[in-house]
Amino acid sequence: MTIQKRSSVIALFEAGAISSQKMPAVLTLLGLKPDKDGWLKIFQMLLLCFGSCAIAFSVIFFIAYNWADMSRLSKFTLLESSIVFSVILYWRLAQKGLAGRLALLVASLLVGALMAFFGQTYQTGADAWQLFFYWALFITPWVVISQFSTLWLFWLSLLNLSLVLYFDIFHSVFGLFSDSNNSLFWCLFWFNTLALIIWEMFSQKMVALTERWPQRILAVISGWAITTLVIYAIVEESENAFSPSITWLVWICLFMWVYRRRCTDLFMLAGGCLSLIVVVITRLAMQIMETGEEGALLFLSVLIIAMGSGATYWLKQVHKKIES
Repeated sequence: MTIQKRSSVIALFEAGAISSQKMPAVLTLLGLKPDKDGWLKIFQMLLLCFGSCAIAFSVIFFIAYNWADMSRLSKFTLLESSIVFSVILYWRLAQKGLAGRLALLVASLLVGALMAFFGQTYQTGADAWQLFFYWALFITPWVVISQFSTLWLFWLSLLNLSLVLYFDIFHSVFGLFSDSNNSLFWCLFWFNTLALIIWEMFSQKMVALTERWPQRILAVISGWAITTLVIYAIVEESENAFSPSITWLVWICLFMWVYRRRCTDLFMLAGGCLSLIVVVITRLAMQIMETGEEGALLFLSVLIIAMGSGATYWLKQVHKKIES
């Protein structure tokens, strides 16, 4: 609706129906340009978000700075009381939207700090990946009831980080991909692709998950992982290059079809075009390096410009169809 309003205003302005002097008033009237109250609301939301995170970090830094001067009881009392207070605050402010959800986000951050201080105090000897995994596990009920996109994405970030740290120690997950040098990329790809699919499915039913930026972050991680796998297979000329190539081909076809036909998203389509260009150019560059012809490098440069221009033209056409 916002895109249609903006396009209509631009068309009327170009036709001379709206003068340049009246343009700011028209934009404000249609809600396309924030007025004084709109800017005030934006700053209130920003200050609320930054203030909530500052409170959580201030508690953590206060304990860390006064670590030697505080007793064990005082450290854990301060952390646990802060968590309880945040949960109570969420319970009281649950009907007020953002404020209540940020209170639960603060409680989730403090749970991680509590676990870290517990491990540091009693020297549990746990690996680093266990901290982030159990952190995500303990806050799962809050993540589910919060219906807060930021908290969901924070939870997925903890799982991704625990996965990376786990691979740094064991180089596999339950023996999967243990013989592959790029096993971490495989797991990141499958995990984030599955998370993206589930998020897209639930976003159709839950209003709180309709924001597009979390899905885009998951798509970036998934696309980066599978594109990296294909590039490694091409550059290293691996015997197992068939598996990542077929997986990437299926992924790019489904990805472009879903975000063009099912739910059009220009950001996703632009990312798919970038992955396609990078893979094709990498493949051609390897063949050119084998031939050693200098003229082929000029052809490769022209091809990069042509593919980039073609992708830009296609995305503009898609954008026009969205507006119409």
